[in-house]
Amino acid sequence: MSTTKQDLDRQIDALTAAGVDPQRIYVDKKSGATLDRPGLTALLQYARGGDVIVVHTLDRMGRTVRDTLNLIHDLHERGVGVRNLADPIRIDSSDPDDPMAQLAVVLLALFGQMERTYSLERAAHARAVATAKGRRTGRPSVVSESQIAHAIQLRDGGATVAEIVAKTGLTRSTLYRHLPARPAQPVTAADSPEPVPASSAVTVPESASASADRLECPTCGYRPSTRREMIPHLDDLDTLWLHLDPGGQVRERRHCARCQPHEQVVAVTCTRCGQGALISGIEGGGALPAAIVRWLEERGWTVDTSPVCGDHI
Repeated sequence: MSTTKQDLDRQIDALTAAGVDPQRIYVDKKSGATLDRPGLTALLQYARGGDVIVVHTLDRMGRTVRDTLNLIHDLHERGVGVRNLADPIRIDSSDPDDPMAQLAVVLLALFGQMERTYSLERAAHARAVATAKGRRTGRPSVVSESQIAHAIQLRDGGATVAEIVAKTGLTRSTLYRHLPARPAQPVTAADSPEPVPASSAVTVPESASASADRLECPTCGYRPSTRREMIPHLDDLDTLWLHLDPGGQVRERRHCARCQPHEQVVAVTCTRCGQGALISGIEGGGALPAAIVRWLEERGWTVDTSPVCGDHI
C-alpha cells in the first residue's frame, strides 16, 4: 500500500470491492522499493497452494524487474497466483502457460522500475535546486541553532560525546547528524597547536590503551595532535557504527569526528545500560532492516519494543 491515508483507503476499497476479505488485506506503509516489509512478509507466510494474491497495482509487489519476477516465480513454485486490479494491463500469473500473461508481468515490472528511477531523479533535482537557492529540504529540524552552537562549544572545549548528550539533551544520533566536522589542522608553523609531549601523562579510557595505534582512526587514519582533542577523539572511536551496504551485508566501522557520516542516523541503544550502535543510511521511525536485526541477535540482543543487549538478558 502507499503511504498517504487517502491513497491507502482507495486501494483498500478497490480490494474489498473485488471480494477480498478485509481480514486478509495486508497493509504496508513503506515504499515498494524494498521487499523487507512486515505486511508483505505476513502475506507470503500465509499464502497456500491454490491461493491468488490480489494487488491493487503490480508495483506493490516490488519496484525492480528482478525482485518482481523472482517473487512471482517463487509464488508460482508454491502454486500461488498473482492478479492485479488497477494497472492498464491486467495479469493473472496463475496460468503460467499464457505467454501474453508472462509478457504483461515483465512490462509492468519494467514500467514500475522506470517510474521509480525517474521519481528519484526528479526528487534529486528538486533538492539540488532548493539547496542552490539556500532552502533546506527534508523534514523540519527539531534541533535549534543554539543547541548545535552549544554542542560545538562543548566539543571544542574537550567534552566527550556522553557529556554533550547530558548537557544539551540531544541524542547521540542527532549530534552525529548535525555536528559539523572538526576544523582542519593548521598547516603553517606559526599557527601550529601545542603538540602532545611524548612523556605527557594523559588519562585515557582503559579500552583505549589496548593498542599502541588506538589514537589513529581505523577508517580515515586521522590522529589528534593536541592533548585537548585526544579524549573526545577516543570517545568518538568508542562508538560502534553499522553500515548496511546495497547487498544487505552489515559492515562495522569506527569513525572519528572527521569521517563520521552526516546522513540519516538511527541509534540502537540498550534500555538497561545505554550502550549500543549507530546505524547509518536507513530511515528512522520504522522497523530495523532484517540484516541489522540478525546482526544484533547474533550478538545476544533482543530487539523487540525495548532493545536489550546480550550483557543484560
